[in-house]
Amino acid sequence: MREAREAAFAALFRCHHAAVRRYAARRAWPDAVDDVVAQTFLIAWRRFEDVPADALPWLLRTAGNCLANHRRGASRGAALLERLRAEPAAAATDEHARRQHRDAIVRAFASLSDAERDVVMLVEWDGLSPAAAAHALGLNAAQCRTRLYRARRALRRALGTELSTPLSTPRQRNVHDAA
Repeated sequence: MREAREAAFAALFRCHHAAVRRYAARRAWPDAVDDVVAQTFLIAWRRFEDVPADALPWLLRTAGNCLANHRRGASRGAALLERLRAEPAAAATDEHARRQHRDAIVRAFASLSDAERDVVMLVEWDGLSPAAAAHALGLNAAQCRTRLYRARRALRRALGTELSTPLSTPRQRNVHDAA
């Protein structure tokens, strides 16, 4: 079964690769053509059962969608660069202050419990919805939303504590911390 699928896909690739490449080359920057073609055929492989007998129109539509995704990503990247360029030069050149702020954030994040860090990372860094994070953590949705709320609140509190200390001096330990 798998061998037949691989043979059919190889035939599809040989038959339509050049046409998909020409389509992408007419519409994308030269450095993006290979990525768009590869993504198109990856989608065709993953959804091979959905590819109709007359595959070229389907492949070209898929390539067009890949091009649109690529353009959106490039546009977001360009917008980010513009925002970064628009920041005040002093903030961009003050490496010491940035390092101190980063260290404060790391310390605040480290102050969270393992469970709090897990839920924050899944939702904020990995981009999962609270429902998907709940599934990943083996929780129900309500438990996950509650844990996320509490974790965010604890992170805000810890970050406020970290940033309220003078950033130019090391944190002073409390007498109780030494015990």
